Amino acid sequence: MPLLVNDKSLECIVGCNEREVKPSGLDLNAVYPHFKESSTQLFSKSPQKCQLAGVLYVCQREYAVTTPQDTVVDVIGSEDATTCHVAVLRHTGCGVTGLAHFDGCSTSQGVTDLISRVRDLSQSSKEGRLELHLVGGFSDDQKHSEKLSKELLCEFHRQASPVHLKTACITDVNTIVKDNANWPRLYGIGVNVKSGEIFPAIFEDKGPDQALRGLRNFIGDQDMLNVYNDETGELRIGPFSYQKWPHAALILAQPDAFIRKNLSTSPEVEPPYFEDHVRQALTFYLQNPDPAKTVFPQQRSHVYKRNAEGRWEAAGKK
Repeated sequence: MPLLVNDKSLECIVGCNEREVKPSGLDLNAVYPHFKESSTQLFSKSPQKCQLAGVLYVCQREYAVTTPQDTVVDVIGSEDATTCHVAVLRHTGCGVTGLAHFDGCSTSQGVTDLISRVRDLSQSSKEGRLELHLVGGFSDDQKHSEKLSKELLCEFHRQASPVHLKTACITDVNTIVKDNANWPRLYGIGVNVKSGEIFPAIFEDKGPDQALRGLRNFIGDQDMLNVYNDETGELRIGPFSYQKWPHAALILAQPDAFIRKNLSTSPEVEPPYFEDHVRQALTFYLQNPDPAKTVFPQQRSHVYKRNAEGRWEAAGKK
């Protein structure tokens, strides 16, 4: 079944084939002007500052899925998306909700796994449908965002399960001009897994293992990882491997301008803490050059559970 808009196949991407996304350029605004209207409604909401308790933060190249009955998670969210895109997939019958942060790596695998997990948790629901919300990217000079937008639309279009596209706040629609330069208007969103509400979001705490999870984006494997077990309420990181980074120490010694220019797909619009996060990842690598020995011995995941204060607390390695 195709990706659907207003119960009809998405017209502007019917040229998708196995290897190429056609036509060039995104025609969503011309064909479906209501996407711009729904994006304007999203822009009009004030960003919510998400606190620790009840929040599950999904990093780049990760996804998570849960149900409204989850007693640990109320909100799933992600931010720091410049050329990246955040996808929310929700089953309208039972409220099962998934969120994924796509960066262009393993897009097909990520889309397939996200749909599969949402469908697995909604099997008992006899009514309802899958609805998709896409947010992210901007009109960047290198067209990284446009490429990812088209890849995501085509991958959802190729899936066997019918998916209804409800929000497409992507690339040109998510662009604002500042000082004669294009910037993303929204960097992050959250979804309330109880109500299904989607909102602009800022996250004060992004969960454990941030340096490790950030390092994976530079030299780790390219799979989209499911980081949450809704049955146990556990956040699971890894195990995964990463490559050697021969010049890590040299890069760490460089000024911020060098790091921003050379380690980002969109250096002009990265958040102000971008360099700090990169330095944390570099430092972690230098301390742990062999993950099989010091990070994931015996291929055990890092497992976290909520404590009484709402923080993710290490629950051992499994």
